[in-house]
Amino acid sequence: MTRNLKTFTALGVILTTVFGALFHFVYKWSGNNFIAGLLFATNESVWEHIKLALFPMMIIFFFGSIYLKGANNFAQAAFCAMLTVIILIPLAFFAYTSAIGKSVLPMDISIFIFSIILAYLVAYRIFGTPKRPLLNIISLVGVAVIVVCFFTFTYFPPDFILFKEIHLQ
Repeated sequence: MTRNLKTFTALGVILTTVFGALFHFVYKWSGNNFIAGLLFATNESVWEHIKLALFPMMIIFFFGSIYLKGANNFAQAAFCAMLTVIILIPLAFFAYTSAIGKSVLPMDISIFIFSIILAYLVAYRIFGTPKRPLLNIISLVGVAVIVVCFFTFTYFPPDFILFKEIHLQ
C-alpha cells in the first residue's frame, strides 16, 4: 500500500499541476458558459485561481479513492489537502505582493506548484494515520461546504480583496 500511496501522491502533484494550468483557459474556451464558471476560473482573482488546484485535486482524489481502496482516512486526506491549497495560495500571494507591491507571474506559478506539493504531502501523512471514521464523515461534509462556497462565491463574491481581480503589472 505504501508504494501505491507514493505513486498516488506523485501523480496527484503532476496531474493537478498540469490540469490546473489547462483549467485556467476553459471558462473562456467555453464562451463563458455558466456551468464552466462553477468549475474553472472566471476571472483573475485569487479566489478563482484557487479553483485551478482545487477542482483537479477533487477529481484526482475521487479516482484515487477507487484506486487506493483500503487507504486510511481518504476523505480526511482530501479535505486537509484542499484546505492546504485554500489557505496557502492566498496567504503566500498576499504576503509577497504586499512586500514587493506587485504580482509577478513566475512567483504566482511557484506558489501554485508549491501549494499543490504541500497539499499532497499533507494527504500522504494523513493516509498513514489510524482510521478515524468520524473525522472522515466530518471531512466529507467539509468538502461539500467547500464546493458550495466556491460555487456560490463565483457568481456572488463578497466585497473582499480575495475576490477582487488582480492585474499583473
